[in-house]
Amino acid sequence: METNFEIEENYAVQLNGTHIDLHNNFDFIGITKNRNNITLDFKKTKGDWVKNDEFENINFEFKNISYEYYEEGDSKAQKEDSERLGEITFFPSNSREMNDGIIPQSKPKKDDDLIMFFEDGKVIRIGCDEIELTVEK
Repeated sequence: METNFEIEENYAVQLNGTHIDLHNNFDFIGITKNRNNITLDFKKTKGDWVKNDEFENINFEFKNISYEYYEEGDSKAQKEDSERLGEITFFPSNSREMNDGIIPQSKPKKDDDLIMFFEDGKVIRIGCDEIELTVEK
């Protein structure tokens, strides 16, 4: 897997030297599927702790998907917990039976998947050739 970003401390990413705090500053809005690509969309959360110059939207585009795994979150969880990323990690694709572990690894290895854990218990795990992170001001 190739990416244009790195994971920082399993709750944020770095793109071109910019730290992007996914846990505190962005809300997950949804998944878009288009042929063999998937896009995960996040928007800037509302709160006085979010910097004015924070990106408005960030999108993870997964290209040439080879694997998808989804776990639904707790249906009784608060809305903000279903939108709030808890942790993000690269994880070996040969361990797909494990969907609850974290590896402190900033860059993916060739056969890794990307896993996102949300505060409501939702899990998204995707294996692909490339992930491109794009941002909008």
